[in-house]
Amino acid sequence: MKLKHILLTLVLVLTTVAATAQALKPATAAQQRDMTARINKVASTTQSITCNFTQVKTMSFLNEKLTSTGRMFYDNKGRLRWEYTKPYSYTFVIAGGKVLTRSGKTTQSIDLRSSRLFQNIAQMMLNSMTGRALTDTKQFKTALYTGSGEWVAVLTPVAREVRNMFKTIKLHFDPRTAMVTRVDMVEKSGDTTTITLHNVKTGTRIDENVFSIR
Repeated sequence: MKLKHILLTLVLVLTTVAATAQALKPATAAQQRDMTARINKVASTTQSITCNFTQVKTMSFLNEKLTSTGRMFYDNKGRLRWEYTKPYSYTFVIAGGKVLTRSGKTTQSIDLRSSRLFQNIAQMMLNSMTGRALTDTKQFKTALYTGSGEWVAVLTPVAREVRNMFKTIKLHFDPRTAMVTRVDMVEKSGDTTTITLHNVKTGTRIDENVFSIR
């Protein structure tokens, strides 16, 4: 798989729809301080995250939606494994300054230092999964909203590399846990994808082999 195709796969993991029927209100200054503080505290103290995910891809030139499912593993060493299990098998891992991929019997390793864009995408993925993207002022302008039992952070890309790919990114949080439940994005092309996290568990011991591809 070529570098461009791998990058597009990483981007696909985080793209999603902006549509929601829930009424959201801009957070007050006091609410913003509280939301950001709680999210950052949880992000900084969480040792690991494991969950299942459902991804629904909507492409502007197709009437049907493409649905896939899989598993995610994250730890506080900045390692991430994203594994599609249905309807196809594809895995990529961010660990040790590299992106490792496996599709069928084909594996590949890419050094993140070889591409600034790859570095930005990898960092954006890690920050989005934990909520740290809220304070990533080099890449995003952030607006916070509350309503209908959730918090929503709308991120507008300011970094050129990210702005060229995405219009907006939305992070949905459960106020009870201050953790991400859904990551939303709208691509520049108009294509959207929804990724919803299920059965989220924190603090679970993750085998070291999870963050490698053999």
